[in-house]
Amino acid sequence: MTFFNREGVLYVSINGIRKSTKLKYSKQNIKKFQSYYEDEEFFNNFNINKSVPTILELVSDVLNEKEKELKRNSYRSYLALYESRIEPYFKNILVTEFKPLDVHNWYKTFQDSSTLNTCNNLLKSAFEKAIIKGYILNSPFLIKKPKFKNNYKINPFSFDEANIIIDKAPDKLKNLLAVAFYTGMRTGEVLGLKWINIDFDSYTIKIDSQMTGGFEDTPKTYSSNRVIDMLPQCEYYLKEQFKISFHSKYVFLNSLDKPFSSSSSLQYTWKNLLNKLNIDFRSIYQTRHTFASNMLSNGENPLWISQMLGHKSLNVTLDKYSKFIKNDVSRKSTYLDN
Repeated sequence: MTFFNREGVLYVSINGIRKSTKLKYSKQNIKKFQSYYEDEEFFNNFNINKSVPTILELVSDVLNEKEKELKRNSYRSYLALYESRIEPYFKNILVTEFKPLDVHNWYKTFQDSSTLNTCNNLLKSAFEKAIIKGYILNSPFLIKKPKFKNNYKINPFSFDEANIIIDKAPDKLKNLLAVAFYTGMRTGEVLGLKWINIDFDSYTIKIDSQMTGGFEDTPKTYSSNRVIDMLPQCEYYLKEQFKISFHSKYVFLNSLDKPFSSSSSLQYTWKNLLNKLNIDFRSIYQTRHTFASNMLSNGENPLWISQMLGHKSLNVTLDKYSKFIKNDVSRKSTYLDN
């Protein structure tokens, strides 16, 4: 099997027969074509004599492939969106029946870009598969995706609010919240923390897992696997927690003496705590933003903060938090010593 680039179109030669794949020439499309060829032998002469599949059948094939390459929780997210946003809409529709106007109408059913992008990824891959297998000549996904306004805001707690929250938090949550506020770890990373990763001698914490959707998984990104500094306040609350959960491999345990399954299991207690303290509700993830904003406001090195947060680069950190950097750089003691 040999591939060629003819005016930007991917051509393939199989057994001396050269044919257009009708795909754009790229390394990614070459890999896709090769994977499909390995699954079926119909490429030998490109004569396809099969019944036309439904869209759901092709999307199911894409999901099966993703299950092999994605982390468990990422796959579960794809599967959940398939069941809620794709399966009901495309039921019994043949791949040859779906037109650009249908794509336009389908796009109208979405209200956020994240959900749309994931679903769109599944559908586009399914139609690419249909093109390669010869069921259709062109993909109907020619319509420009709508843009949605992102309402999510970085809204950190003030230094005083963070102290009050930690002080008044119920016993099962106090140390957990303190560690979140004093490390900037993602909530899932805090929940997945194990004692084996806590080094009180070197004052470091190794982050190599997260708890989400009821399962333990690897961290969000490659750069999220990291070793961070244990600040003095964090050390204090971890040692307090050790008195409670030293018998477990996990640092933080719920009321049933088991590890928390996900951040959603904290939602009820967290919401009640903020309401009781008369503090405006924000998601528990804002503890991460609080760490970053307070550190930057007190003149800490942005590169160190970026490493603590597990960002891919300093640019990611600055893009998110540059408004919190003060011109008069001061020591971080204000945040640490109080």
